[in-house]
Amino acid sequence: MIDCGSVFRDRKKSCDSDEFRRRSGSSRSDGKRWGRKDTGGGELRCCIQPDLLRSNVDKHWFFEDEQVRVNGSVFARRENFDNLLSIIPLSKFNGIHIKMEDDCPQGGDDVRLCLLKTLGAHNQRTVPCVGCRRDMVVYDRYPLVDGVFFLSPVCHFGPPTEVMYDGKRNYLQQLCASCLWSDWRCNNCGRDGWFNGKSIVLGTLYYYDIVSAGKCCPPTCTVCRSPLLVPENIMMQIVNVR
Repeated sequence: MIDCGSVFRDRKKSCDSDEFRRRSGSSRSDGKRWGRKDTGGGELRCCIQPDLLRSNVDKHWFFEDEQVRVNGSVFARRENFDNLLSIIPLSKFNGIHIKMEDDCPQGGDDVRLCLLKTLGAHNQRTVPCVGCRRDMVVYDRYPLVDGVFFLSPVCHFGPPTEVMYDGKRNYLQQLCASCLWSDWRCNNCGRDGWFNGKSIVLGTLYYYDIVSAGKCCPPTCTVCRSPLLVPENIMMQIVNVR
């Protein structure tokens, strides 16, 4: 039987070694380690309006809330993974396909706290799926939802909850696991295979619009269904692939 503890201890020693830092280029000239920084250079921040926060505090007596009294948070504590296991196969139930709490030592907790702070300020304990419009429970630990959060420059559906990323305002949107694991077809041409939701890591946040990034046909007018002649630079802002 493999001693998991010794494996992780050996791995930690190897990661802390001078040889590892030299080969990975992660050490500074003065011998100190670099601070934690997102490799993409992006920064996720809350953009909560003070008036909204005061209004919600006045409306809701959080300290008298039963869930707050039990959990210490307005968000639910996950009891089990029955809903996820009813959607995805057991072979996919692992840290590769689902964001788990133990997978976020490098700043992942900052993302979680930012999302929960933003949703808490809006008193959103559930969030709607932009696909099926059903509500998903928001949990206080990873995986945060039985689906995925993503950022979009447009609000596809639901409350216009905003966060700041790279100095730009984006809307916080969600897709449930059931929609992600469904077969998608283009409404215009009927072609499938253009969106692979099964490859999306559940329970975490994507920093781009995963729905617009996989669109099959150019966007169309919602009234006459004619294709919109959108300039390429505008399309890149909509897709925002990193």
